[in-house]
Amino acid sequence: MPYKPLSLAFAVATILGTTLPQSAIADEAIDCGDEQRCLEHLIVTGDVMRQPVHLVSDPKQNRLPLPAYDGSGFLRSIPGFNITRKGGSGGDPTFRGQGGSRLSIVDDGQHVYGACGGRMDPPTNYIYPEAYDQITVIKGPQTVKYGPVGTAGTILFEKDRHRFSEADIEGRASATAGSFERRDSIIELTGGDKNYYVDFDMNQSSSDHYQDGNGNKVQSSYDRKSSNIALGWTPSERTVLELAYGESSGSAEYADRLNKARQIDNRDVSLLLQHDFDSTWLKSMEAQAFSNKNDHIMDRFDEGVNAGSNVRRMTQGGHLWFELTPLDPLELTLGVDYMASEHDGRSIAAGDNGLDDLLQKPFKEDMRYYNYGVFAESVYRIDNSSLHGGLRYDQWNTELLIAQQGERDDSLFSGYLRYEYVIDGHQYYAGVGTAKRMPDYWEFMKSSVGNSAQKAFELAPETTNQLDIGWIYQGPIETSVSLFYGQIDDYILIDATGPASVARNIDATLYGGEASVDYALNEQWSAQLTLSYTRGENDTDNVALGQISPLEARLTVNYQWQNWTMAAQWRGVAAQERYTLGQGNIVGQDLGESRGFGTLALNASWSYSKALSVIIGVENLFDVTYAEHVSKAGSGNDLPGSEAMFRVNEPGRNLWAKLNYRF
Repeated sequence: MPYKPLSLAFAVATILGTTLPQSAIADEAIDCGDEQRCLEHLIVTGDVMRQPVHLVSDPKQNRLPLPAYDGSGFLRSIPGFNITRKGGSGGDPTFRGQGGSRLSIVDDGQHVYGACGGRMDPPTNYIYPEAYDQITVIKGPQTVKYGPVGTAGTILFEKDRHRFSEADIEGRASATAGSFERRDSIIELTGGDKNYYVDFDMNQSSSDHYQDGNGNKVQSSYDRKSSNIALGWTPSERTVLELAYGESSGSAEYADRLNKARQIDNRDVSLLLQHDFDSTWLKSMEAQAFSNKNDHIMDRFDEGVNAGSNVRRMTQGGHLWFELTPLDPLELTLGVDYMASEHDGRSIAAGDNGLDDLLQKPFKEDMRYYNYGVFAESVYRIDNSSLHGGLRYDQWNTELLIAQQGERDDSLFSGYLRYEYVIDGHQYYAGVGTAKRMPDYWEFMKSSVGNSAQKAFELAPETTNQLDIGWIYQGPIETSVSLFYGQIDDYILIDATGPASVARNIDATLYGGEASVDYALNEQWSAQLTLSYTRGENDTDNVALGQISPLEARLTVNYQWQNWTMAAQWRGVAAQERYTLGQGNIVGQDLGESRGFGTLALNASWSYSKALSVIIGVENLFDVTYAEHVSKAGSGNDLPGSEAMFRVNEPGRNLWAKLNYRF
């Protein structure tokens, strides 16, 4: 169904703004005066860790840099994360030098996997951050709860469940406009009574090709629309039953390849039951079932080249969790989960011609896998300290239906133990974790080391053993330090140094961490400094581990007065001289060393009331030409008048403005 969320968002904001009682608006405006800093809706700095191994963020708040249109762009604003640039969309997030399935992406309880063999549609590509109520990053293998363990970390994109004591409706509208024809919008509506609720959002994002700092046009246009609706039944204060449906459609072009993404579609449905018990030992239960499908078409038909394919990914699953308190100091979570995923595709063949012929071809399944998991996770609290632990067992069945074909069963164990201590505003923690990860679809589909005509179906599961330690201080100067040291047995390396891109197991070591300092100089001025660094070693080949981002620092200075805020953020990235040509992961391989760079971003916001605010900003103020170390090669940048790039460059100077309205 065609719709125009941008126009609708502006219309709703304008209509509601003119129909609200002006006295109410005036009263709200007073609340943002001399004695109020309105931090709840004017925060513009980045997010830092304020509890051990957890970083919690509100994606609806204003922030630097430019508000992200997808999940990877949002994560990039968090210390330790980076994205692999392909174009304007489809960026793959990495954390501490690790990406792909080493990061567990959980979309409101669902596992959504991309379909494209070339990673045009990573899981975060289907996520519009502003449509979520909370985003949580759990660093390292320090949870076993959310399905297959993310060895590098787990990222939860979460939505609230709603309860109304009486009939009511509320909502928000947001619209963003920027350089290179950037247009974003979202409208959210939530309403209900004590028995029922409905939660609806509709969003749109698009952009034309951007230009780098040299004025060179980078093939990067995209257009995406999505909508979600959830219907909830609340028969009591203890129970919520919710049925949710979402769909999205999009298209994109990329600078690292000649294929265009004609279609990037997703459909998903989920059923959720939450119930709190009136018991001293059984606290609550949660059950969820979900199903989602990705449908992706990539081709070169518009260029007059008869090349194209259509791939799909179908995933179903669910979980059942019980929260127990068998002892006063002990909290225990027991759970089981299940997931099944199938991948198939069809391609143009000799004698076929164009899209119509492609869509007439039958689909052929190439891989399917099933996962059953059971886990226990607990917290034991004594005075100022707590002990956190978890253990998980996964049973995998994987079938390869092309090339040499085959079937395999794998039994994997994962677990962690973490000690936390709190005293006088200081939090200290130390944790050890071990996590086993099955090779993912993209790794299995690489060539085998022993036979390039076969798939890498013999790969061993990857085992990460990691130590995480840290310190958090919340006082006049808020400080956090998070350090890790990990040894990875059977690390799955993608090696493109030979005639074929192969996947093979090696042993690797990773270590580094993140640090932050927040300091409020006075009521108006504050500053934040963050640092992140990771070093990786390929112990088997005795070379640097591929695709590791270099040292990065961000300094943000904020000024706030009454209902005005201003912020400046300087991002400095060091040169990366440690690389191994042609080695990396499913997202990309090292292209060589990279230069250091620094960029400056500015923004300012004004709040007319608690309901209405405007923010304007500029990214890359000095129009610097630069590329991230992990960016893809720019060999597919074939726009008329453009130039191929060694790496896909980041956008040049970029102006933007955003309007937020709550009602």
